Amino acid sequence: MTVRKFLVAGEWREGDGTFEVRSPYDGSVVAEVGVPTDADVEDAARTAEQTFRESRHLPVHARAEALMHISRRLAERNEEIAELIAREGGKPLKWARVEAARAVSTFRWAAEELRHGDDEFLRLDTEAALGSRVGIVRRFPYGPVLGITPFNFPVNLVAHKVAPAIAVGAPIVVKPARATPLGALALAELFAETDLPKGMLQVLPVSSKVADGMARDPRYKKISFTGSSEVGWYLKGLDPRKRITLELGGNAGVIVHSDADLDLAAQRVAFGGYYQAGQSCISVQRVLVQSEVYDDF
Repeated sequence: MTVRKFLVAGEWREGDGTFEVRSPYDGSVVAEVGVPTDADVEDAARTAEQTFRESRHLPVHARAEALMHISRRLAERNEEIAELIAREGGKPLKWARVEAARAVSTFRWAAEELRHGDDEFLRLDTEAALGSRVGIVRRFPYGPVLGITPFNFPVNLVAHKVAPAIAVGAPIVVKPARATPLGALALAELFAETDLPKGMLQVLPVSSKVADGMARDPRYKKISFTGSSEVGWYLKGLDPRKRITLELGGNAGVIVHSDADLDLAAQRVAFGGYYQAGQSCISVQRVLVQSEVYDDF
């Protein structure tokens, strides 16, 4: 079986050794993925830091065109990407197709939001002394990002981190879940087709132990993490100076009113609780039923 390479500094590398990606459905080997070395990890951080000097000045049109290119290519390869999601994650093909299609939208939305702009124009004539002066508020990328993603949505949750980072001009290094790294590597292939600096996206399928060291690296100015509350709050506590965005386990509730269609409500609650085998941060975990229909529900 050919070793699946990972992307660092614009190069597809094999690293040292491999690990197997196995299908949760039947245990078969889906792929063998190269293990990044310490040198690869260092190269990725150094490349991200160097790339930021250029990427922070990239014009809007260059970033938006790259995002739209990835969106179009995802649409063209939609069935292939869906099958990849199903194989590595064990997700039913029906729902894998939904995820693949959602990733198309994620990159398109990032491009559209980028073109829309987020600068603010402020009138400052609230005081006579200010005359006709105006103020402009602009936003700038904070620095290189470390994105850590979970196993349950191996393409779209990677897209959730990559698309905004590209949009604002921040290089990102993605550490995908070791159980499902192939979706992130597929996105890296599409990124490599763009004209963006090579260090804008790098993918390192490393262990949690190695990722811990990456999270402590001061060259990563921001961490974006999706996963368990335990790990998320641990990461936040590593360095109080580092910016961090956490998408953790939810506590999603459903409210059933007395005038609701109880049969439909029961169906939707059951679906929401067990969809994705419960492996979703927005799965139904609490049901609040109005007292008048509590017993019937």
